[in-house]
Amino acid sequence: MTTKSHQLLGLGAATAGFFALYPNEPLTWGLAGTILTGSFVGSILPDIDQPSSNFWDSVPLGKLLGRLAPHALGGHRNLSHSILGYFLFSWIVAWVVTVAFRDGLFDVGIFMLSFKLGFAAHLAADAVTVQGIPLFWPLGGNMGFPPRPFEGIRIVTGKWFENFVVFPVALFGYAFLLSLHPAQVCPIIAIACQ
Repeated sequence: MTTKSHQLLGLGAATAGFFALYPNEPLTWGLAGTILTGSFVGSILPDIDQPSSNFWDSVPLGKLLGRLAPHALGGHRNLSHSILGYFLFSWIVAWVVTVAFRDGLFDVGIFMLSFKLGFAAHLAADAVTVQGIPLFWPLGGNMGFPPRPFEGIRIVTGKWFENFVVFPVALFGYAFLLSLHPAQVCPIIAIACQ
């Protein structure tokens, strides 16, 4: 999947997670920013194993680090696209965020929930592509959904089906998700209050 699809699917997963775990919490601008940031970081971080990843455009010395990371992580869709990578990166990000933001600038718990759901959405989205993902890396090869003999219907990254079906459906689904929770989104989307 492309970055825009990963980010939208990650944001949808993180927002759904927020609504499910905090059903009575109004969605303030601060919480919305925390969910957005956490989900975007989580949804693009698995692709740090690719030098052309958009992640490297937003990091100091990104061009240099972007060339080194694929070698350290075993290439594209290896460690960072596995269950092991999910837990490893979740632990690293939790440590960094906890140490860097001790002053309570934002809700670390909601950030980490959003990060983890964004990361998981990335893995799920890449699992339905032609290449699949090495879910149990280093113990096996790439797996995908649907499995054999139906792998022929998997999505080709960046092609017409992703751009004209997956992305618009995900966008509509996100809008629908927000419409199901008018009381919670009322503080940031005034039209939901009417």
